[in-house]
Formats: sequence, C-alpha cells, structure tokens
Amino acid sequence: MVVTAAVEIRLPMSGRRVESGRARMHARAAFTFLLGVLFFTATLRAAVTLEQVAADERMWPKEVKLTQAVTLQLYDNGKESGSVQANAGMTLQVRRVEVARVTVALGTALAVVPPGATDLLARAALAAPTTVPAHGLQNFRADWKMPKGQWSVVSDGEIEQRDARDTVANAFKAIPQSGRMEYRLKLRYLAGKSACAMIYIMCSAGGKLERGNCYLIADAQNEKGQAEVSINRVINDGPRRMKAFPTDAANGQWIDLRILYDAGTGLMEISRNGRVLGTWSDPEPLKTGKDFSLGTCLTKGGFKEVLVRPLP
Repeated sequence: MVVTAAVEIRLPMSGRRVESGRARMHARAAFTFLLGVLFFTATLRAAVTLEQVAADERMWPKEVKLTQAVTLQLYDNGKESGSVQANAGMTLQVRRVEVARVTVALGTALAVVPPGATDLLARAALAAPTTVPAHGLQNFRADWKMPKGQWSVVSDGEIEQRDARDTVANAFKAIPQSGRMEYRLKLRYLAGKSACAMIYIMCSAGGKLERGNCYLIADAQNEKGQAEVSINRVINDGPRRMKAFPTDAANGQWIDLRILYDAGTGLMEISRNGRVLGTWSDPEPLKTGKDFSLGTCLTKGGFKEVLVRPLP
C-alpha cells in the first residue's frame, strides 16, 4: 500500500513537473517572440527623419524633453530678447518644428533649440506607424483624397478619372518626401485639346488647385497628335514651365513613366517607356514635400502601379 501510495503520489507530481517545465518553455518562447516584435516595431519607428517631421505638422509632438544642457535663444514678438541656460530633462511645449530648429514656449516668450538636443525624433517615431503614410506601391483604397474630378477606384492598384471637362482634376495622398526619391507609375489618357495626365511631387499642399509648392510633370498630347513630357515648377500655386521633352504619341495606351528627384542637388530625371528623355536641375530645389498627387486636364485618364519611395 505504501508503494502504491508512493507511486500514486509521485506520478501526479512528475506530471506536474513536466507540465510546469513545458509551461516555462512556452513562456520563454512567447517572451522571446514578444521581444522580437517589439524590436521590429521599434526598428520601423526609428526610420523617421527630421525632414519628414518638419514637413508634416501632424507628426509634431506636443512637447519635447531636453536630452542635454543647452542655451536657449529667447524671442519676444519676433525679436531677440536674451538667452537662458536650460538643463537636461526640462520639458518644453512645441510650437513649430523645422529641420534646423524647434521653436518652443518658455513662459510668455518663444525660444529655439536644436532638434538634436531634444527627444523629438523618439516622440515622433511613436506615432509614425499611424501618422506617416507608407511609401511604396500605392493602394487607392487607403487614405487617398479626391477633391476634384470624377474618380473611380478600379482596383487596389488602379484609379480612373472620368470627367473630360475638368481642367485640373485632383487625387492626392499625404506622403512625406525628402532626400532622393523615385516615382514610377503607368498612366493613360484619351487625347483631346491640350489633354494630359499630371503627376505632382514634393507638394506642400495637396488639396490646393496646383498643390501649393511642388513640381508638376505633365504627359500631354494635343489635337494634332504631338506629344511631350514637361517639367513645371510650382510656387504659391503658380506653375511655371521649366523644360519639355518631345516624345511619341500614345493616345489611350498605357505609358510607363519614371521620375527621379534629388532634393539635395535639385536634379530631376524623366524616363518614359524605358527610355531616358532628359534631365533638369533646379538651382533652388524644394527640400521637402508632404503630399503626392495625380491629376488630368481636359481628358479621361487612368493611373496604376503607382510607386513612391525614397532611395538610399
């Protein structure tokens, strides 16, 4: 009986030990997986730049904390009014974010601080997955706004504008742009009087008629069958033609267009159907943009396989 009892007691204990061991193994595996997820998420969030934050007001944190002691230059009604020494750990309310400086409130005055002396990027990165639209191949069912024109989403990756009378149709999405960028897409339009499909890059205000400050690349064909791709510089919603490249007519056919832009040098390169048409350099290049936009002029047109991405 004693032996039997001992066996009856030890077997359940042994079972509990095995189950407990397995539980610890599962817990360790789950913990390791969670760490991996957190690390991956943190890595994604870390890919936020000062240019992106400065270009998109929605990414500005309400406050920042100083990571080192700095001297703050004070301003009162736009004029310098002295300076004050601030210690690391001090929390300041944010009023404006620029690439070179952060404007903060200090009592009734304003002060400026270098972004590198604050935890600005860390705070902005926390919101990045939900506030920063993804680069890459665009899905027209996600986050696109279409204030002008008769737009129809054909599929996740294709969109059409069906009003041939609208002079400046507009579909846009908030996409931070800075540094070296690549834009690639397929477009088509039905030729008519001054008919064209338009791509607006580095836009400061995608909802405006000509998207604020930006570059407009237009693939156009007139009623005589003459076609060209032009580069236009837009400042304060006013476009100015900078350079044009004659090209082959493609009425109703899909055109593969590729645009490379370097905000550091101002160099832009245009390729059409695999052939480089030419380049143009802006002596005063736009450094950042917060929106990307598509449009048509006096034509029905379509866009698909739209790619917007930064280059290393």
